[in-house]
Amino acid sequence: MDWIKRNYDQFFLGLVALLLLVLSGFLISSAIGFQQIFEGIRGQVIHHNEIPPVDLSSLQQAADAAANPGKWELKSDEGSLFVSIPYIAAGDSLIDPRTSPQPLHPPVPNRWIIDNKLDILDNNVLNEDPDGDGFTNLDEWKGLKGDGSDSTNPNDPKSHPPYFTKLRLAQYIKQPFRLLFNAYDGDINKPESLTFQINTVDVNQPSQFVKIGDIINGTKFKVIKFEHKVETDPATGSTRDVSELTVQNTELGDNVALVLERIVDSPDSYALFRYLWNNTQFEVKKNKEFVLLPETTLRYKLIDIKEDEALIQTPTGQQVRIPHL
Repeated sequence: MDWIKRNYDQFFLGLVALLLLVLSGFLISSAIGFQQIFEGIRGQVIHHNEIPPVDLSSLQQAADAAANPGKWELKSDEGSLFVSIPYIAAGDSLIDPRTSPQPLHPPVPNRWIIDNKLDILDNNVLNEDPDGDGFTNLDEWKGLKGDGSDSTNPNDPKSHPPYFTKLRLAQYIKQPFRLLFNAYDGDINKPESLTFQINTVDVNQPSQFVKIGDIINGTKFKVIKFEHKVETDPATGSTRDVSELTVQNTELGDNVALVLERIVDSPDSYALFRYLWNNTQFEVKKNKEFVLLPETTLRYKLIDIKEDEALIQTPTGQQVRIPHL
């Protein structure tokens, strides 16, 4: 230690020399290691001929999205991003036709018009025929029952009410029956014992007196039934005999009820029909069949006629009343 104190400068130089020697050894070692690493890098490169497949799923998803862009799913009456729900001015207020209980085109509800994509602002919308099937929008809403409970599609020509719903009675063409029931004699409780007086209306012929089961001379009619009836006058309280004598056509099977002392309508009476589907008119004799265009293979039958309506039978056997115009 005394020597270091006396010769500290030499000691310090020796220490520095030792550190430099150690650092030189570290640098030489690192240089040798770098040379080995560099030689390894410069070695032979291994080449691969197989290229790994590229994942194109994200590109395919992007292409699909571009080919099928998103769309607004809106109903025609719900407005859009820049268009309000349609409101209609009614007096001093605005109403929403979708929810308002007041129909703009009575009796058809607003909701039915909107749901069928019809123009609710068109004053003539109920008289239009968008599918060209011969039935107006009002006809389509009424359906068969006439109350909207079985409405058809106004935009589908194959969906429409039955064609007979376009039929109207234009006129009842009466023909008087040529036989007149004038009187009867006997016990009304024993119809088989009664004698009936029959006269003709169109020609002057002598009276005939017949019983039930007899054929009326000069005709094809047979007496088949008698029914005693009395009618009371509500004003005076007096009664009137309105008994009926039923005769039957032996060839056609048609029955005619003759009322005492009253001219009745003949089975040869006609109904003059107006067919609104094609705006035509045609006559049909009572108890005769007829067709309605365009269904020429289906047959209807005229059952009865009155002043204010006619009764027809459809091809399915259903009996339907046809109103007067």
